[in-house]
Amino acid sequence: MQRVLSFLALSVLPAAAQSIADDQAFADAVKQFLPAPAKAMPVKKVELTFTPDAPRAENTAPEAHPEAYARFIGHLDQMLKDNTYDFYMPMREIFTTTNDVFAVMSWMEKAAAEGNPVACQYVGDRKLTRVAKNKIQSPEIKEAYAMVRKAADAGFDVAKINVCMCLKMGIGTAQDEKAADKYMFEACKGGNLIPRYKWLQLEGRLKSWEDRKRPEVEAEINRGNHHVLYYLAGKAPTPADQVSMLTKAAELGNPQALYELSARSSRANPKDSFRVLSEAVQLHNADAMFALGSAMTDGDPESPVLKEAGVPHNDVAGRALIKMAAMLGNTTAHFWLGSVNYHGKCGFTTDRERAFRHFDDGALAGNPSCGLAAGIMLLRGLGVPQDVRKGLFYLNVAANAGIPHAVIMLAYAQHTGLGLPADTKAACKLLQEAAALGQKRAYVYLAYLTAKGGHNQEADPKLAERYVRMAALDMKERAKELYDKLMAEGWEPEP
Repeated sequence: MQRVLSFLALSVLPAAAQSIADDQAFADAVKQFLPAPAKAMPVKKVELTFTPDAPRAENTAPEAHPEAYARFIGHLDQMLKDNTYDFYMPMREIFTTTNDVFAVMSWMEKAAAEGNPVACQYVGDRKLTRVAKNKIQSPEIKEAYAMVRKAADAGFDVAKINVCMCLKMGIGTAQDEKAADKYMFEACKGGNLIPRYKWLQLEGRLKSWEDRKRPEVEAEINRGNHHVLYYLAGKAPTPADQVSMLTKAAELGNPQALYELSARSSRANPKDSFRVLSEAVQLHNADAMFALGSAMTDGDPESPVLKEAGVPHNDVAGRALIKMAAMLGNTTAHFWLGSVNYHGKCGFTTDRERAFRHFDDGALAGNPSCGLAAGIMLLRGLGVPQDVRKGLFYLNVAANAGIPHAVIMLAYAQHTGLGLPADTKAACKLLQEAAALGQKRAYVYLAYLTAKGGHNQEADPKLAERYVRMAALDMKERAKELYDKLMAEGWEPEP
């Protein structure tokens, strides 16, 4: 018997227990509330332009640039009007005005304090995504929830998803399933593709490759929901199915699908790969911006692969793309910028304080490599006040994420007694774990500690030579070079 389902009651029905007939009833009921299937909303492309490098503005605060700030607010207002979540235009306004990646928060926080809904969503979401489990009801998180709710109540669909999740999980507010469903329903009703995709996931109706056959999922595919297609590409059982789904998503304007298709064809067809990557950049995909920017900046101007692809060597455009990628949230761009600022490479002067800010931003956003670099700087006080406790925290997070060099750094801390009891045997055990994870360089550090001895371990030069030979199986002559340098200069790690 076919049932008519109330939209707001759907969350109480166990998805696994529903039959195909129920799925059809579900799809029929949804049509009563949501807009009829339609083509994907047109995707706006903005041609990227670059100007010669300029120094950072002496004062990057928004108050120092009233005309640019007014244009910035205009871009945010247009985002609310279009109900889109593409921050390229407001970010470009900040970048061209200040040439400072880190000016973003001061501009956004000022706009949020003035009540701009899109800025409220940006600042609130940034805080909510970094909340620790034991602080979900802290005053700061309650304030963040209030900000995204303000954006949601102003009609910003992406903010409605945030509010829904907070209400479902009790983050910054009391749990309220009914109110959560109401916000998600309102977001879906607006016709925005992202909420409808998120809703299918929340209802447990989009979890596997087989779910593409569900009527409600098919309905979203038919209406051009490229987010659903992109998700299914990640669940596809064969490379051919993956490419098929990615291609369909890309044709509908999914920038991440374009980026991944470009990566897949980079070796087989560099020229086509560059063309597809450029399309993803024009759709403001941060991953594509970093990939293109790093190729333009780091690539060998005489590289036959880059020449065949048609990638121009352009330091100015490359640096601008990477900075913009970082402003749009690409954590690999933060790692790159941290590295070049730390070492003074690729047209950047050495600025360790700025390097740490990039590593710290990337670490807080979940990039373990950034966490490793930030942890090393904090542990040793390199360009930042020494904070051993925080440094060890970052290193532990990176180690738990599977970064072998983070394990090496924990071994360094254990050997030197930095925040941990001095214990060379325990340090050697950690180095053996790092080597088992595939980091052959760990054998060189193990050789160094074995040759030197210390604390609770006697020196053993013969065993040290064996460790160097083990490292040389992969590192070749570099293993001996690193070992000789350690023996001559000591172990003083840097990012």
